[in-house]
Amino acid sequence: MSHNLCVRNPDSNEPVKLILFDIDGTLVDGLQMIVGGLGDAYEKYGNHRPSDSELMASIGMPLSDQVYNFGKHPQDEAEKESMIEFVIDRYAAYAHLETEITEAVESLRLAAKGGIKTALVTSRNAREFEILRETFSAWDSVHATVCSSDVTKPKPHPESALLALSKLNGNPEDAIFIGDSIFDIKCAKSAGIRCGAVLYGAGKQEDLLAEAPDLIFKTPLDLLEWVQNIVEQSHAKEEDLRQTSFESRRKA
Repeated sequence: MSHNLCVRNPDSNEPVKLILFDIDGTLVDGLQMIVGGLGDAYEKYGNHRPSDSELMASIGMPLSDQVYNFGKHPQDEAEKESMIEFVIDRYAAYAHLETEITEAVESLRLAAKGGIKTALVTSRNAREFEILRETFSAWDSVHATVCSSDVTKPKPHPESALLALSKLNGNPEDAIFIGDSIFDIKCAKSAGIRCGAVLYGAGKQEDLLAEAPDLIFKTPLDLLEWVQNIVEQSHAKEEDLRQTSFESRRKA
């Protein structure tokens, strides 16, 4: 196990049967796409383009909330939807800049192959999510998805995580939520789920550590090695159970 993996909560070593993955900054690097799209929206609606670091700080917040920060507040739902559509159109224009984080996506694949149920839990709405559907290479390793338009209250509210658990027929104590923003950590904690923070995404390290995540992954490789470890532990436990059952039958 890499020395870069930090464990803050001993309970985080309990068996993991389900992994909820955030998308942006965790599995894919969409910073240039998101920063480009949001920047264009700020220029259009607020006549001011914030710095890249300021735009990055808002990643993880649903667009339905972000539009109120552009400078011009929507006057009604129709104008709000129009503003959201503009941003998504700009995301699509920059979509060619989005790339997968290789080791992180391999972590997703390995988890699913190893018998661990997986879900993607994102602040993207349904149309933003469709942009990913056209490019993401590991859909066959995803058992469930939850985007912001699937719930009444998106992250950091626990509803997204709880809906993912429901879709996976799982319990909070069997799951962990892995993401790169404080919204992911708050969502997990509110849902009673363990949380792992990745430090290679858009979130500021000091902000993430202040939320006291159970696990800290400094690099995508740390995440991959951790998944490898829990899959191996799960298989070893299954082998022990089979051996114990076999010995019991022999004695009987």
